[in-house]
Amino acid sequence: GVQTVARGAEEVRPNANMNGGPFKLPTKENADAAKKKREAIARIKKWVESRIPDKHIKDRTCVVDVSEIVCGDPECAPIDTAVRIIYEGKAEGPVGTAFAFPCQAVELTREALDERMPPGSTFEDWYEGKPTHWPPPPDDVTLRFELGARVECKVGKREWAPGAVTMHWFRQGDWPPGMFAPYQVQLDDGRLIFAPDDANGCIRAEGSGKGWCCFGG
Repeated sequence: GVQTVARGAEEVRPNANMNGGPFKLPTKENADAAKKKREAIARIKKWVESRIPDKHIKDRTCVVDVSEIVCGDPECAPIDTAVRIIYEGKAEGPVGTAFAFPCQAVELTREALDERMPPGSTFEDWYEGKPTHWPPPPDDVTLRFELGARVECKVGKREWAPGAVTMHWFRQGDWPPGMFAPYQVQLDDGRLIFAPDDANGCIRAEGSGKGWCCFGG
């Protein structure tokens, strides 16, 4: 009979040269390291959840996420272990906190974690949808501008933009614990930014002065 050759696929022969390709078989050392990482992340998650009321976890109001992230800053640890505690919140959206440790998950101790965990009252606030900060903002600092105050922020080398103060002690979830910006400001041009310093070089009363820099947030 007539023999035909199938087109579009080729048989991989046992003696084919497999060296030098992009694929590498996992080593036992890498497999062991990956297993230890998974076990450490699961252990940390269990530690975090043990500090949260059971009902918050069981009814899925609260979600705990633990992961390792690569830090691109040459001045910091190459791997951070990040912990996120997120509640579904109410009308204002999700609430909770996030913080990181400058170490791999396998190196994190329960003692170090416990030092950074919020008190029970904060968990209850989040359960009710209240946007309670953790860590709390400074209580010994009086800010110059009230909520709603008309201000100008320095948004460029010689550029100022007018707006209104919408929040005191603004904080982004990925900032280190204890780090706050004194103000969040809604600019008249639609941008929502934060002022990192309560000084005239950064934020001033509308219609006055000279200065520093504000950032998007």
